[in-house]
Parts: sequence; C-alpha cells; structure tokens
Amino acid sequence: MRRIESSWARRLIGPVALLGAGLATPAWAVEVEGRLGFADRVALSTPVAGVVESVPVRAGQRVEAGALLLALDSTPFDQRHRMAAAQIEGLRLAADEAALDAERVQALYDRTVGSDSERALAVIAREQAEGERDRVRAQAALRAWERDQARLEAPFDAQVLSVNTAVGEVVSPQLTPPTLVEIARADELLAVARVDADQLGALELGDEIAIDRNGDRQSGTVDAIRARTDGDGPVRYELAVRVPRGDGWRAGQSVTLDLPGD
Repeated sequence: MRRIESSWARRLIGPVALLGAGLATPAWAVEVEGRLGFADRVALSTPVAGVVESVPVRAGQRVEAGALLLALDSTPFDQRHRMAAAQIEGLRLAADEAALDAERVQALYDRTVGSDSERALAVIAREQAEGERDRVRAQAALRAWERDQARLEAPFDAQVLSVNTAVGEVVSPQLTPPTLVEIARADELLAVARVDADQLGALELGDEIAIDRNGDRQSGTVDAIRARTDGDGPVRYELAVRVPRGDGWRAGQSVTLDLPGD
C-alpha cells in the first residue's frame, strides 16, 4: 500500500489492525489529523449586581454538577426579600377584609338598601387590596430569585477553565456583563478536524467514529459539522466529534480521526 503524505492524508487501514483495537471502524478508512478541544465551553456570570463574597474554585479544578463556583454577598438580597415577605401577611388580611366588605355591600344592594355608588366603591376597594397583595407577592418572588442568582453553581460535571474575579470585586452586569467563571465538561472533549467534502463523505450527526491519540483509541460521536468558506475558495468543513476524556487526554493535543472511506 502507498501512503499519501499530506496534513489531511488518506491512509488505508487493514481490518486486522482495527479488530485488534477493539473498535468497529470500517475496513477502509480515511485518516485526518485533528486536535482536542473543550466540550460545552460556558462563560458564567450573575444577572444581578453585588460584591463577590467567595470564590471557592481555581482554574484547572474539576467540580461536580451543583458545586458552588462563586457567591455574592447575600446580605442585601436577604434583606430585600424579607422586607417584601413581611408585607404579604398584612396585605393578605387587608384583601380578605375588603372582599368581605364587598360581599356585605352586595348583600345590602340585593335587598335594595344599598346604592350603586356604595357597591362600586366596595368593588374598587376589593380590587385595589387584592392587586396590592399580588404585587407584593410577585415582588417577594422576584427578590427570592435575585437571592438565588447571587450564587453561581456548576450546571454539569465541569473543569474550571478560568476564574476572572476575586473576593471584594463589585459585579455590575447592567454595565458590561462580565465573565466571572468559565467552565467546560470534565468528562468529555471535542476532537476537531478540518475536512473537505470528499473526506466528509456520508457522515451525519450522531455517527460513531474512532479517535486515536498516540495509540490510545476512543469511540466518539459526531457532534457538529460546520461549513467553512475562505473567500472564493472551496468549501471545507469543521468536524467536531464528542469523545470521552481518557486518561491523559487534554485539550490541545493532536489526535487522528478515522473517517469511513468511500
């Protein structure tokens, strides 16, 4: 067999070698060079303003889903929520009393001993009392949401890529939403390669292909196929394959993707 020497080389791989690797790769395959990258890279911030109180993680650390990444000082959020919650009970009683008063006025009106204006005023008072009660309930729910948003938690098992803040820093997303913590999946990587249409062949999202890193092989799943054009040049494709993170596998390493041949 003759090997074609290029950065995007095609190479024929014998079925015996593939069976020895334990992966169900087609007998004739196309090898392309690629590079490992982070999977599900996410820049995290808080939608509320405040002062950073704690940052219990460091860049390079791996954390489980739900782990605390950053917390703002909770004092103003707790106090605003308590102020709103404290008004709810009094407004609830006022709304109940206004509803009972409206019922009494309606009963008098039905017995023709009440006037239209009295009934109208009672209904207005009831609606106003209920509206104020509901407004403060909504405000209390909003304050509770703001309190919860003052904490950044990992949405999945993650590797912390960068921490861009420190205790005492004032966070103000209303001005320029800052990236406070950047994370990516801890258990998966993306193997990315540039291929042409012929190399891509009939590959589709979800197809499984083999990824090789210095003889260590993993089976990955096609995660994205992005068309790339450079001016008037030919269309090329960026192929991204989601692969489990093996021992010693890191973003930035070179890998080989075995694509099905014609």
